[in-house]
Amino acid sequence: MQINFKGEDKFEIKTREASINLAHDGIVIDGFTINGPGEFERKGVFVEGIQPNGDGVIYTIRAEGISICYPGALSEKIEDDAAKFIGEVDVLIVPLGQKDSLDLKKARELISLIDPRIVIPMLYDNVAEFKNLEGVTEEDLDTLRIKKGELPENERRVVVLNAK
Repeated sequence: MQINFKGEDKFEIKTREASINLAHDGIVIDGFTINGPGEFERKGVFVEGIQPNGDGVIYTIRAEGISICYPGALSEKIEDDAAKFIGEVDVLIVPLGQKDSLDLKKARELISLIDPRIVIPMLYDNVAEFKNLEGVTEEDLDTLRIKKGELPENERRVVVLNAK
């Protein structure tokens, strides 16, 4: 699987079988649009959408054995029961303060609550403070390529992607 950042809140994920586009207004899997809560399946990609506090839909995408949580431009912290419903997350794409999204403190609380293996920030003007707080020392990437067996085991990795 490979993940590319398209800027703002937009991402493209490529699996062996599908191309997935993420944005605040929904998910598109090879032309099939998902823009609300519910359970969906398309080309080996399973999507669950919940709307915990009326603040938009939080999507969990499962493909190739990897679970990705995409909360869109979430602006309020979610509660523990919503995090339990989301379940185990390998990759969390987290908003960082731009355009009415979570501020840095709430974003870090969301990361702690969901406890993903990889965090990818989005919706930010200046990611330097977040990188400093999270101890990020590696260079920003153009594309994140991941396989289930290569996910971090006992640590969290923060990956900042360059917009393409």
